[in-house]
Amino acid sequence: MRAHWIQQAASLETAGIDFIMVSVTSIKGSTPRELGARMLITKDSIFGTIGGGHLEWQAMAYARECLISKQVSENIKKYSLGATLGQCCGGKISLLFEGVFQPDFTLAIFGAGHVGKAIVHCLSQIPCKVYWIDSREAEFPTELPPNIIKVQSDYPVDEITDMPTSCYYLVLTHNHQLDLDLSEKILKRNDFAYLGVIGSKTKSARFKHKLRDKGVHEETIHSMMCPMGDADITSKQPGEIAISTLSQILKIKQQKNTQKITTQESVTDIHMTSKEV
Repeated sequence: MRAHWIQQAASLETAGIDFIMVSVTSIKGSTPRELGARMLITKDSIFGTIGGGHLEWQAMAYARECLISKQVSENIKKYSLGATLGQCCGGKISLLFEGVFQPDFTLAIFGAGHVGKAIVHCLSQIPCKVYWIDSREAEFPTELPPNIIKVQSDYPVDEITDMPTSCYYLVLTHNHQLDLDLSEKILKRNDFAYLGVIGSKTKSARFKHKLRDKGVHEETIHSMMCPMGDADITSKQPGEIAISTLSQILKIKQQKNTQKITTQESVTDIHMTSKEV
């Protein structure tokens, strides 16, 4: 049983899914579970049990409050298993709540060709959530890492609507017109953290010209990375393109995180200064 929850926790962490681990740390009298019993709670799933009944329902409700706020305000909660809790055990139990909150890092990859496969292979080792979208079911591998969500769609452009804000987009399909249509919708949505489009400088110039004709703002067009990847790395090998592209993405992600921390610190300094005044 111990190995089971460890493996499940590792799987959730690899998949970039936030969860709360609830552990039985103290028991007195008659209780539904023993010391060390554990349950993992995500936004929409549970793994394991601490005994069921109203006790477990209250633990789940509190854990999901913590998931929404991304913090555990009270680590240890004590419960009397009597009539007020709707339990008939009569004992007492203490539960430890521990949160594992993943960084907000979501990618949408359009295209399951050689480069798409190479990028997904690399991302399987990184805490993130990946939506991998293609119209061709046969292009997807039979088995996928837990953090990769396969989306077989006859209309890949429609999938952009359901993507979260600050998503990192990679457009690398087998069809140039589809690449253009995807790029246009992503740019017009204009809430992305990154947009990389596979292709040559000639393709980039042609796309930018067509995007201007479609009414996309010039500043927004310039935020599109085409060719995508580190400019100092030139290669046509899928694996090298994957590494170059992810290097660029991780640098941008790090810059955004640094800016966010700096902004938060500045706001804190302003609040402290205003209190002193």
